[in-house]
Amino acid sequence: MPKNQPTAAKRARAAARTGAKYTAALRKAAGPHLPPHLELFDDQALPEGERLVVDCLRALAAEGEPLPVRLTEPDPDAVEARMRAEEKGVTWRRWASVEAAVDGYVLRETRYGPNRSGYTHTNRGPRVPVPVRATDGTVTVVAMPEWAWLHEGRWIWAHTGWPLESPGRIVDPPQEFSPAPGLHWQVAVWLDLAHEGKVLGEDYSGGTSDWQTVGWCTSREDARQIARAYTAHRDHYARADVIEHGTDNGIVSLTTDAYFPAPDAPKRPRPSAAPGPRPASPDRSKIPEPAWYQRQDSPPRSSLIVWTGTNWRTLVWTDYQAGMIAQNLGIGSGGPYEWAEDWGPSHPDKDMHDWTQEGRELRSRFPETTYHERTKLIDAWRRAKEDALVDALADRGGLTRDQAAARLAQGGEKYRQVLDVGQAAISRALHTARRALPEGPERTAVRHTLDDLVDRHLLPTDAERIANEQLDSEIESTRAPEVTAWCRRAVAEYIAPTPDPVTAGVDGFRPQDT
Repeated sequence: MPKNQPTAAKRARAAARTGAKYTAALRKAAGPHLPPHLELFDDQALPEGERLVVDCLRALAAEGEPLPVRLTEPDPDAVEARMRAEEKGVTWRRWASVEAAVDGYVLRETRYGPNRSGYTHTNRGPRVPVPVRATDGTVTVVAMPEWAWLHEGRWIWAHTGWPLESPGRIVDPPQEFSPAPGLHWQVAVWLDLAHEGKVLGEDYSGGTSDWQTVGWCTSREDARQIARAYTAHRDHYARADVIEHGTDNGIVSLTTDAYFPAPDAPKRPRPSAAPGPRPASPDRSKIPEPAWYQRQDSPPRSSLIVWTGTNWRTLVWTDYQAGMIAQNLGIGSGGPYEWAEDWGPSHPDKDMHDWTQEGRELRSRFPETTYHERTKLIDAWRRAKEDALVDALADRGGLTRDQAAARLAQGGEKYRQVLDVGQAAISRALHTARRALPEGPERTAVRHTLDDLVDRHLLPTDAERIANEQLDSEIESTRAPEVTAWCRRAVAEYIAPTPDPVTAGVDGFRPQDT
């Protein structure tokens, strides 16, 4: 045993002599800086050869110098697969299996990572001794799964994010670029997949812990608030960073704040709704998307907007993580914000596997709406739609609201069907024009016109002409000519209601209908 034996091991051995469990005493002596899901090496139970390796690595770490790392000849299959991927422009993660030696670590690059076969419920693969040196010089050896991957030129342990040559601290997040002007503050978290004392990511799925970008903010305070929220409670986040991106389009970035969860962090509470009514959602025109940089293939189009007490404002732009951000912030009573909403891109043709974006839409509310609140929202939406129909009929037919409501009541379902068919013909014309356009402002404008027609009965320009052109273009082999003629009459009635529907014989007012 080296003369400079770490004080943690000495304290653990003293505790063991009094009857305490050696590994438990060793972990307690090492301090709270080690992940709880990693086991500690009990070198007293190792064979002499393995104990020598552990002692040598411990001595190297105690000196405070980087641990030597050398890479053997890679697997030819791995090299060939990587070259094929690079030729196709596919991002390739380089994996290596690590073996401990008396003078450092030996890496053997492989094609796959932790998703190799051979793992069982009891055998999760070999463990490698990793000495971790604390700030006071104490060295504790943990049992690390064998896998490492290349992170921006450095080999890191796949399950903790520690560099092989200097374990104990997670590496900084990978370089990313600001997605839009003004979004200079990035929030990134290290997602730790350990759970209930077990190391995950060692099964057929092959997932391991890694950095992920939570979102982008326009101010440092917003970014810091989100980063603190991710580490304030006991969860799967081992570190959260706030990264500033300069005006040079993010080529130079700087981590300004790093947050770590406390060892005794409490469990995250379940938020409750704030007292009082929920504020009305903003109009879609109030929360437009930023002008994304052209190099952005998939910008973070989702946004979490929060209620400040007087107005809505955008807190963060993210990639479908608004719900998780709201949960970690504790939106609701007692949280930093009482109400929040998730707005994301609208893909109206996704059922046809067409992911063309047309504007934005409300996706969810926080805290979640109760059954009673959802019922009220649905009832309010139905009333608003009925009021819009009455207003449109009154405006276009030269009637009062009472007269328009009486007309709808007298015509019944058959008259409403006429109006629905007229609206549907105009809608199909707008759909045809919309799908002929590429993604962009023009197509989104047609989408908004279509929404106004369906939700508020607002007519587009030349509504009757485009509807008749649509009916002319539709194949009549599956529809009798008299049906098309009836559709034209329905369009005319929807656009300009007949002054005397009884004399005109409009459906719902004929003798056989009443």
